[in-house]
Amino acid sequence: MRRALIALLLLAIGGTAFAQSPERVYRLGYVSPGFADYAFRAIRSVGTELARLGFTEGQNLIIDARYADGVAQRLPELAREIARPRPDVIIASTIAAILAARDAAPGTPIVMAFAGEDPIAAGLVNSLAQPGSHVTGIALLATEMDAKRVELTVQALPGARRLALLAPRAEQEGVHLALHAARLLDIDLAVVRAGNRQDYDTAFAEIATADVAGIIIGSWPTFFRDAADLAARAEALRLPIICEWREMARHGCLISYGPRVSALYRLTADYVARLFRGAQPEDMPIEQPTTFELVVNLKAAKALGVTVPDPLLARADEVIE
Repeated sequence: MRRALIALLLLAIGGTAFAQSPERVYRLGYVSPGFADYAFRAIRSVGTELARLGFTEGQNLIIDARYADGVAQRLPELAREIARPRPDVIIASTIAAILAARDAAPGTPIVMAFAGEDPIAAGLVNSLAQPGSHVTGIALLATEMDAKRVELTVQALPGARRLALLAPRAEQEGVHLALHAARLLDIDLAVVRAGNRQDYDTAFAEIATADVAGIIIGSWPTFFRDAADLAARAEALRLPIICEWREMARHGCLISYGPRVSALYRLTADYVARLFRGAQPEDMPIEQPTTFELVVNLKAAKALGVTVPDPLLARADEVIE
């Protein structure tokens, strides 16, 4: 009888210990070539969405993030730092960051997020519907948006016959698509290249002599960071600029057109949560944004003496007065 009571007591103690065992803690890595302020906001916003899905930092989630501050050559080193504690999932933005993460952590699921390149053309996946690799996530295909912004610029500046495109030094596909869109609209597009802040003086001096009616700012993290500087330089030339993200319009771009950032955060978190729960990345279709937002900055328009056509204003998701 005594032995039976002891056995029952040990069973009860063991059951209590099991019930109180700590919840599994998931580790999420994030590597970005971008700048710390924006990249930090991005991963924190994803963390907020993950909490909504049951993964809360400080409880059952650890987030380890690294930012290259625009120096792409640092990505391999940063990816190795991320890989060292063996994350369950890595978020990587841009093809360069994905390649660095893949090399540093072979076999670890990678969620492509906030990246504008084509993962099929880069050889990362077989198709958007069936990735067939450890890479899945969101394909922004931002280069296609540069062509769309050519169309919007023509609508915003009726009668314009010549525009400038400020493009990253290495970008080819987006420039090709923008030039094609310009030809279809009978617009002459002058392509001006810049890689960093040190190039802006030369780039804007070239734009100043190009006889253009406006400037389209290509998709590039450096341009996002420097939106206020670019807007001020364009205003000094009395030229409106058209940009990608809502935040850039708030910094002085006449118009911004791009994916809705809040939707990207939610979708990124959804991918991560599904992978945490055991989904296989090779079977998870890559998605493209379905929600885009048009922002018009009437304050910038007034400063430049530009009248934004009413049909374009009517389509705007936000008008900055």
